[in-house]
Amino acid sequence: MAGTIGEVTGFFAATAGVVQTLTQAKEVLVNPLIAQLSPDNVKKIHDALNNAVKVLGAARMDFENEVEKNKTRVPSRTYMEWRRRVVEIERQVGDLLAEYRHRSNEGTRLWFIPPRWSFREDMKKMCETVINLLQERTEIRHKMLVDGAAERIVKRKGPNIKNYETLQKPLENILDWLKTHRVKGIGIHGTVGIGKTTIMLNLNNHDQVAKMFDIVIWLTVSREGSNENLRREHLIHTIAQRLKLTIAGTSNVDEVAERIATELKGRKFLLLLDDVKEYLNLNEIGIHLSNNGSKIVLTTRLHHVCDKRMVDRVIKVAYLSRDEAWKMFRDVLGSKKLIEDVKIGPLAFEVCRECSGLPLLIEKVADTFKLKNTEILWSEGLNSWRMWPRQEFEGIREVYELLRFCYNDLGVEWYKKRFLYGALYPEDSNINVDSLLECWDAEDLLGNGNDARKVRRGIGDLALTHLRNVSLLEEGKSDYHVTMHKFIRQAALYISEGYPECKHLVETNKALREPPNEEYWREKKRISLGGNELDRLPDSPNCSMLSTLFLQKNLGLKNIPTAFFEHMTTLRVLDISHTGIKSLPSSLSFLTGLKVLDLNNCQQLAELPSHIGELESLDIHGSGITNLPPHIENLIFLKRLWVSFENRNDTRDLSFNYNTISKLSRLEELVIDVKSPQQLTNEVLETIMNKVATLQKFKRLRVCFPNTIVDVLEVVAPRTVRIRVPEARILLSYIEGSQWRVVKRIGPFRFFVGCQNSEYHQNPNFVIYKKYVKYCNGVGINNPILQVLAEAEGFDLVNHTDIKQLSDFGTINMKQIRGCLVESCKTIETIMDKVGSELLPNLEQLFINNLPLLETIWKEGLVQPGSVSKLTTLVISNCPLLDKVFPPGAIEHLREIGNLTIEKCDNVEDIFTEADAVGNLSVLPKLKELILLDMAKLSSIWREGPLQPGSLTKLTTLILSSCRILVKVFPPSVNQQLCEIRYLKIEKCGLVEDIIPEADAVGNLSVLPKLEELILLDKAILSRICAIESLEWPSLEKLEIFGCPSLRRLPFKEGNSACLERIEGEQEWWGALQWQNQEYKEDLQNLCIFR
Repeated sequence: MAGTIGEVTGFFAATAGVVQTLTQAKEVLVNPLIAQLSPDNVKKIHDALNNAVKVLGAARMDFENEVEKNKTRVPSRTYMEWRRRVVEIERQVGDLLAEYRHRSNEGTRLWFIPPRWSFREDMKKMCETVINLLQERTEIRHKMLVDGAAERIVKRKGPNIKNYETLQKPLENILDWLKTHRVKGIGIHGTVGIGKTTIMLNLNNHDQVAKMFDIVIWLTVSREGSNENLRREHLIHTIAQRLKLTIAGTSNVDEVAERIATELKGRKFLLLLDDVKEYLNLNEIGIHLSNNGSKIVLTTRLHHVCDKRMVDRVIKVAYLSRDEAWKMFRDVLGSKKLIEDVKIGPLAFEVCRECSGLPLLIEKVADTFKLKNTEILWSEGLNSWRMWPRQEFEGIREVYELLRFCYNDLGVEWYKKRFLYGALYPEDSNINVDSLLECWDAEDLLGNGNDARKVRRGIGDLALTHLRNVSLLEEGKSDYHVTMHKFIRQAALYISEGYPECKHLVETNKALREPPNEEYWREKKRISLGGNELDRLPDSPNCSMLSTLFLQKNLGLKNIPTAFFEHMTTLRVLDISHTGIKSLPSSLSFLTGLKVLDLNNCQQLAELPSHIGELESLDIHGSGITNLPPHIENLIFLKRLWVSFENRNDTRDLSFNYNTISKLSRLEELVIDVKSPQQLTNEVLETIMNKVATLQKFKRLRVCFPNTIVDVLEVVAPRTVRIRVPEARILLSYIEGSQWRVVKRIGPFRFFVGCQNSEYHQNPNFVIYKKYVKYCNGVGINNPILQVLAEAEGFDLVNHTDIKQLSDFGTINMKQIRGCLVESCKTIETIMDKVGSELLPNLEQLFINNLPLLETIWKEGLVQPGSVSKLTTLVISNCPLLDKVFPPGAIEHLREIGNLTIEKCDNVEDIFTEADAVGNLSVLPKLKELILLDMAKLSSIWREGPLQPGSLTKLTTLILSSCRILVKVFPPSVNQQLCEIRYLKIEKCGLVEDIIPEADAVGNLSVLPKLEELILLDKAILSRICAIESLEWPSLEKLEIFGCPSLRRLPFKEGNSACLERIEGEQEWWGALQWQNQEYKEDLQNLCIFR
């Protein structure tokens, strides 16, 4: 026996790292010892247990060290349970062995009296446990570590933008939008280096975001220098890594995408997409935006990426203000001593100013200057920076490469050349869009002369839109201007040096008093010297290849040498605007190919030479030429003319040579600058309209007032016209003198008569009408408007006086009207008051707003068969005297109405009456949407009692708001006909106590079987939705309840609302709800979004 025990003891002592045949050891250790315990072998058992526990403890410590070292994985539950049992058995064995030693030290023999059998049983159990735990050790090693749950947010390193309002404000807007369920996607748009990613880094790290979302996922969507998004497989793999999904061995990306979707189901997530280059189908990468509050935010420099398929809101990031830029520069520089140095400080400010508010540039440049600690180094650095990119500048190669990529990404060579041309303008210029297009056209950058001008203009508009979309051009001071950022302009000038056809001399905004030496003018295609202080020019520079010459904004330039233009026979674009020149030299006649001449705001220039080549665009607005000279009719190729009625001298006569206009047979566009609206009287406008009416190719008449621009006439297609005039007779006079002669011959048209702001449309559906008239501020019946009205499909009558009914315009003149809006007509008492013929037989949409004297829409008994029989939409608002929407006998003719909205009609008490239910005809059988807002006296929507079969059976949307004395939403017996309702919103209806009457619910557990969304707001006494909790809600997906403190129970029980996905409400209200089943409340709480 002693040998056996010795073997066992040796076995445990020698197995510090290896356990051999544990099952056999258990048999050898436990069974013989327990059977033959004696004073001698108890000591050996003690030693064996002691050694075994030491081995077990060593294994535990090895495992703990391994867990501690691993920073990416976490201990498994299996391991933690094994470790707990090990620690427990170590304690128990320790206590037992301590007791043994205590008794041994006393020399007692009490071990062999009957209580020793209890000790023997403990020994037996502990031996078995130790062996089992050692036996599990190998298996535990493989299960010890697992992937942990993904962190809510992975903080990312980025600069703090709290002190930069230009960047902080977009961040705050985004945070606000993330809190509203209406917004699911947000786009951050802007040029290279503007701070888009920085804003999103601050969003990722924001404390509010951590509280709003279960998990935030950052996904870089493209690589720098690529014009495409990363492959789907890469994006899916990155998301799976973020979610800590084990996908090793899974090659099917669809399966991984499905796993991502499953993992995110029910979780409120925020997906941050950085640097998106093209539309990204989120579903294909496992991202499904449900109604649980999950959102996406993306950054892109490409505006078209921010389309409605991905985002609901777009933020355009602006350049930093001067003060913000200076603060950022100082922060990056990090040296107060350098900034406060009287010599270095001013240089530092100049260096910062050259960065023009571009954050990435400020960061790179300031970082480069950190090590410069003397005035000489700063001065040399500033000069080097100003020479960039012709001279390499340390630290910003990366930024230049980004810009170079943006340029190359334009792809089409024409786009590149148009972009490069824009760099000729002085920095910080607000470039007039139309003038730029004229220059492009003159330089053949919009196609060749064989293309129609309209086609070339369309190409130019598309190019401008594209350059703005990719952020190489920015919006200017108005919709009619664009700008190019200084840094982008510098890069463009450098790039253009690689194109022989773009060979240029550009010295702008440098306060030059002397022109560059003549040798620099030679062989140049384009020269730009604008924005300087030149007071003279070379006598006759040799510029035989020159096509564009910019001399604008040299106010001291008063004379041009007589022979200056003699060697510029290839010149196509000449801009001498905003100079002090008094006359043009005779050598201008050498410019036989000149297409564009800009003389705007040359205030000292009083006359034009008689011959100016084949000029196509002439701008003399703001100049001393206030009356068109007769010889301008010799400009037989002229297509665009910009003139003023007077120059800045208010005493100048307003005489204008109107007859000259009609002699410019190729004229397509006339732009007139007017100092005040009073100068352009209706008579003057009519005269001009009559002159341009005779020009077969004329496309646009534009009037520029000090604060607004009005396109009076636009011919956008051979038979499509938009006209904005103060009086109908001017409109008719133009039509009669034009190629059309009568309104009927005009194709689609948009006529705005008497409208101060024609761009504001009260009629929400005006775009669907091919022939549309908006008539504002008229008086009585105007015969000219009747001729137009007879051809119109859409008609808006706004702020008209001296008529009592719309039918005063003559029912025969409105037979073609499909859509009509009547607004703010203070004297109208009814819409239709004519007996006999059909009234508005083709009318589909009628909008009535703010008619203070309106008593009826149509007089009782006047609605004849066929009248308004096609009406599908009726919207009535702000008519305080109206008491009946449908007078007796009217509703039977309105069987096509699908949308009915009534708002702020304080005298209306009910919508449908008993009289409407008389007879066999159903009531509004096609009504889909009913909206009742702010109805002070509305006591019922429908009178109690059954409606005819088929009545209101198509109603899907019902919205009630601020109907203060309304008590019942659904009177008894009406619910059975409203089984199609999908959206129900009730707000501020203070007397409504329940939504569904108990009488309707008894015996019918599916009252609103298709209801998907129920919204209840600000209803203080609402105590229940329905008294019967067993009511079925088979289609309900969303429930929103706010401001309903008396509502203590929800009509839900397990199984009666299986489709419910979202509950929105106040947390305090939710906590006060009473439930029969507390577990079901906990289940529903997972669907809650508290605000």
